[in-house]
Amino acid sequence: MSSKRLCSIHKIREVQLPLVEIHDQYEVIKEIGSGDYGKVMLAIHRDTESQVALKAVPKATTPVKDFLIEFHYSYFLSPHNNILDTYDVAFETPEHYVFAQEVAPYGDVWQAIERGGGLDEADLKIVVKQIASALEFMHSKGLVHRDMRAENMLIFSEDFSRVKLTDFGLTRRTDTMVKKRTRSLPTCPPEIWEAVHLEGYTVEIGSDVWQMGMFIFAGLLARFPWEKADITDTRFSEYVQWQKRKITRTPKDFRRFTPRLHRLFRRLMDPKPSKRYEIKEVYKYLNDKWLICRSPRATTTVSRAEAAEAASHHAEHLGEMLTALSMSTKTERRETREQRISEWVHSNFDSDSDS
Repeated sequence: MSSKRLCSIHKIREVQLPLVEIHDQYEVIKEIGSGDYGKVMLAIHRDTESQVALKAVPKATTPVKDFLIEFHYSYFLSPHNNILDTYDVAFETPEHYVFAQEVAPYGDVWQAIERGGGLDEADLKIVVKQIASALEFMHSKGLVHRDMRAENMLIFSEDFSRVKLTDFGLTRRTDTMVKKRTRSLPTCPPEIWEAVHLEGYTVEIGSDVWQMGMFIFAGLLARFPWEKADITDTRFSEYVQWQKRKITRTPKDFRRFTPRLHRLFRRLMDPKPSKRYEIKEVYKYLNDKWLICRSPRATTTVSRAEAAEAASHHAEHLGEMLTALSMSTKTERRETREQRISEWVHSNFDSDSDS
């Protein structure tokens, strides 16, 4: 990695953006992505004939400061193998701020998830390992991605052996105060849903950890477990009760997963950010089985998995009850013994007095 880039990672550069007419310098082939942020265009630089992806964000809705923050982090983080390479090229047009990045030939991971109704478990683990590495690198630099979705993971090889994280428009330093956006996504953690619109909340690494858990769920089933991580959402509320072990029955949306994956979900997606594990926790579970096989005996398999987890839960509480009962029984025995001794002493004392 380039030490020149990394040593300046927290100092946002003041860049003078030259005014450029895109078609003078680039041949735009097609638009390859669009959204609230703007658009991404596949283009060829006319002088060098190099192919690039041009990310263009509208000036009307994007302060230049926000554009420069995104460009800065995109460029300074890109030496990591699993972060999209951003070139030191940025400019403005009459309507957009623009910077150049490398082109991902196989689209994004969400497209692959939708095509297959979820990724193969082995493929998902390959992706998770790479994205976890990118996030671990960011977190080591005190940065939080904050928009860790499958759409922001780009594919460079058909077998998923090369995947890169992108879109650093929301990336901020840890402990920074930010305002809640107008729209929250299903992937957002509960602390974001609880935040009041336009009021500040603190950026925490736990946000990325939660979103990794949501990505794993969506990667396997091609959908999310709830619409919003808010207590008013029935499915989320049930998950919280299960997470806190107030109910033993596994929520319906989690019954296809093994007890080991349940354990990982509990560690990544604790409702309290302070209780979530670090992103490197996922490495411990990559060699475990995540999905319960769907077969003619699938229903039996699921019920056995649930039974095993429920048994473990009951055993834990039974142990606590037995411990309490043992202490209570010992206390009662001691009190009974002391009472009998007292009665014997008084009886003998009274007998001696009578004599």
